[in-house]
Amino acid sequence: MLFALLLAAAAPDTASFQALADADARLVAIGRRLAKGGAGLCGGQVSNPGWTIEDVEQFGPALRGPVRASLGLGDLPTIVSVEPGSAAARAGVRKGDQIVSMNDVAVGAASAKASRSRQDRLEAARAPLRVEVRRGGQPIAVQVAPEPGCASDFLIGRGQGLRAASSNGARVTVSAQIIDFSAGDDELALVLAHELAHNILGHNKGYGPQRIAGADRSGARGADREREADRWALYLMARAGYDISKAPNFWRRWGPKTGFGILNDGTHPDWRDRAARAEAEVAVIRAQQAAGQVPIP
Repeated sequence: MLFALLLAAAAPDTASFQALADADARLVAIGRRLAKGGAGLCGGQVSNPGWTIEDVEQFGPALRGPVRASLGLGDLPTIVSVEPGSAAARAGVRKGDQIVSMNDVAVGAASAKASRSRQDRLEAARAPLRVEVRRGGQPIAVQVAPEPGCASDFLIGRGQGLRAASSNGARVTVSAQIIDFSAGDDELALVLAHELAHNILGHNKGYGPQRIAGADRSGARGADREREADRWALYLMARAGYDISKAPNFWRRWGPKTGFGILNDGTHPDWRDRAARAEAEVAVIRAQQAAGQVPIP
């Protein structure tokens, strides 16, 4: 993913590479679980089949040797983790596999400069996928089946700070600081689900909504769209099995560290409002679940 760019100003060691690769895999796993939970709300398919790919091409030439040694990467994009039970796992993909081609298109040689060109092409491909991997020097063909859900990729971005979470219609990006601040997977899932909701609801220019079910109460104002993304985030979390009761306290912890007070431009609700609305919506979802219903916004 994008974690190599976070290391540009540092002199990373093996532990640094591994810590960021682990954070990358964690982000992908949580995002994929949320995307799958959205099946029935979205008409698309999950973008990531359950693998995390790292590529030496993301690094400048001076770092390629150390990162190969630290993460076991080859010259081609390399699978560094496979989620158990995922489409990739069912297809027989293994950690350490190097991707030679996808849908009969060769990956190609790495750029001489740091680049995401190969990785971007791989992430843009959607299942069903015909993938040729190199394993132990031998070519192996695998077929990756599609899974219904919401289409978004999840990445660690270059932005800094606790406000550096964003969506663009096809991707969700969060900062390393947000990952560190989140007290466990449930809180991180809340941040990712909020940005995923923007993608589902079509809040990003140039991308239409993915929603096929559930009510959309988005208004024209930015703050109203943020409130609706907050609301949908709780349903995505609940459908994915995350603890929605963590949401109000997250906003109470996050808000005082990020709010602009009287300088707030009005594009985002006050954190007190977000916490109160979360408590009210959690009660609605709990009532749906108690009635044996799958939560629907």
